Amino acid sequence: MDPLRGGRRQDSQILASAGGNGRSICFHVQQCIEKLFKAELMRLKLPVPKTHNLRELSDLLHQADDRWIAETMTLNRLSLAAVDFRYPDPSEPELEIDLEFILQIASELRKLLLDRLGSCR
Repeated sequence: MDPLRGGRRQDSQILASAGGNGRSICFHVQQCIEKLFKAELMRLKLPVPKTHNLRELSDLLHQADDRWIAETMTLNRLSLAAVDFRYPDPSEPELEIDLEFILQIASELRKLLLDRLGSCR
């Protein structure tokens, strides 16, 4: 079994151990996708910017490979959920998080990026 390709069962075990804090989960899920984007950019020998912006990373990947397309809206939603956790604004109400949707987005992106990274073996 490939440890990078843990199934839904492994994913849910990891999330359960996170204590069920949706905002924390969103932050770590965003970090995972960010690192996969950066790994793919490195594999392509492209400069890797110091950014947490998934849309920016996706745009760089698209510039190198026009077959790569990810919806800007979903990337922004995932980034926003992570930023809200990391830098909460006490004057703003806490964002309502659709955790199931965030996890679906992340799962799809993870699969696409791991498939690309797997092609370098």
